[in-house]
Amino acid sequence: MESDVVIADMDLPFGTAGLDFNQDPLQGIGDALSAPERLDEVLLDRLLSRCSEHLSLFAAPIALDRPYDIDANACESVLDIVRESVPWVAIDVPHMWTAWAKDVVLKADHVVMTAMPDLASLRNTKNLADQLKAARPNDRPPMLVLNQVGVPKRPEIPVKDFGHAIELEPRVVIEFDAQLFGTAANNGQMIEEVAEKAKAADASGALRTF
Repeated sequence: MESDVVIADMDLPFGTAGLDFNQDPLQGIGDALSAPERLDEVLLDRLLSRCSEHLSLFAAPIALDRPYDIDANACESVLDIVRESVPWVAIDVPHMWTAWAKDVVLKADHVVMTAMPDLASLRNTKNLADQLKAARPNDRPPMLVLNQVGVPKRPEIPVKDFGHAIELEPRVVIEFDAQLFGTAANNGQMIEEVAEKAKAADASGALRTF
């Protein structure tokens, strides 16, 4: 669509978006959240890391020199500035359920849930899906992505049964490929850069139609 996009990595202590895009920024979203009253369009431009012509990264910190407790009001203030600057913001919410995380998820235009085909992931995904359906009855349902499907010798919940249990058909199924994903992660590359014609690249492309 050739629109500008910002990816905000909200997993402050352990976020990997910077590594995924082979970026090592000295500043990022942690600086904005620590002093949200200072953030404006000029400072935001300094804190963003440019990944491509249309993609910028609001990276998580790269050190554990302090605890990262996010204030819900600070989070909303920072994201408001980002929303005013670009038409699309993708927010990577860590695996936790805090006041700010709940607020971000419930206010998002579109929600993508990524799960693995095991019992714990099924329980957590159903809980999140039920929460979203109850809080957003008039919004489109969340999109379900099943990841790491087909790990050798691992018992798994079948894709069809997983979707039936949470009353959502998986829109994207990404098969396990240790070589491909390991190479991409260690090189700081996207899947399509490593193997453009891989099944995982085709599956990831389906996200664009959401």
